[in-house]
Amino acid sequence: MSMLALDEKFYILSLRLIGFLPQSASCRIFAGDSMQKSFETYRSVRLTSGSSAAAGKLMQDGISSTQLLHMLLQREKLLYQNYPLSLAQGEGMIGWRERNRECAWVCAAARRIGLEMDAASLAVSIFDRVVTSVRIPGKYINCVAVGSLSIAKKLCEDHEEDAPVFLGRLRLEYSAQELKRMELKILEVLRWDANLPNLNRFVECLLSELEATFLLPSIKKHLDFLLCDSALTSNFRWSVLALSTVSLLVEATNKHWQYPINALARLCKIPMSEVNRCRVKISNLWSRHMLPMPSTFHLLADLDDQDSDMDTDSPLSYDPSSHPPALSSEASEYITSPAPRALQPTPC
Repeated sequence: MSMLALDEKFYILSLRLIGFLPQSASCRIFAGDSMQKSFETYRSVRLTSGSSAAAGKLMQDGISSTQLLHMLLQREKLLYQNYPLSLAQGEGMIGWRERNRECAWVCAAARRIGLEMDAASLAVSIFDRVVTSVRIPGKYINCVAVGSLSIAKKLCEDHEEDAPVFLGRLRLEYSAQELKRMELKILEVLRWDANLPNLNRFVECLLSELEATFLLPSIKKHLDFLLCDSALTSNFRWSVLALSTVSLLVEATNKHWQYPINALARLCKIPMSEVNRCRVKISNLWSRHMLPMPSTFHLLADLDDQDSDMDTDSPLSYDPSSHPPALSSEASEYITSPAPRALQPTPC
């Protein structure tokens, strides 16, 4: 999908959510001059406001992986200035354990309905942005996760489906109206810009720089575990996590791995000391969950067999003690939505 098509898609999503455009309307509605001008105005505002984060496939629209990487890094710098991340404190507010649980649910749910890695990664990025920006009572946390996944799916997938179908495939009892209200609240928190930098996009860009994107499917499960570990995601930016992961891949296939990784670190302006610190933590995480460390044999194995092994409905496990509570009162807003008629079990 081209970047122009993705911007147009986000514009249509915005109009649908606020009730201006019928759910059955398609992109062809924008053939009219007035609507086309409206879309172009919308797109120019998003681009000039620093929201030109890339999405879709690499090397399209004349955008190289290097250009895309710079765009993602610039966007990340604007959005993620305060690290480590922290959650709002207060009775009934969520903690890192709940965050990890819901991210594991998001990854399992994405696999269940056949979404690609980019959708799950974007959903987690949206979810994290929301839970670290506003105060969220625990009873609403699963609804926020569902809304984040729904928005990511609409942005990353060409095929659109009605909300009742989406909820039914996930075996959830939220109503379509409840999902729509939650999506609106999430987009308000994001200031109507859900094209966030995320782990998968950074890894894809970095591997493209090394002409090694074929390695990406072989670490699908490894990336899922990174997404679900707040000890890593709250202390390291997505770019650092991605570069550290890629460094472990390159090390498995080339004894001179330091040279290309140092070059990428300079390109991303990331200190190697931070990369090395992150590498150790990632290795420990994979070892703790008994994931195979990347090796030449592992990376060059039949990718189809690996996909069939990984694409199961069983939710990811997570270590509830892997992240000490880090509380903050900086986020003062509440995000609320009507509670579902029946609370959903977290595993999908």
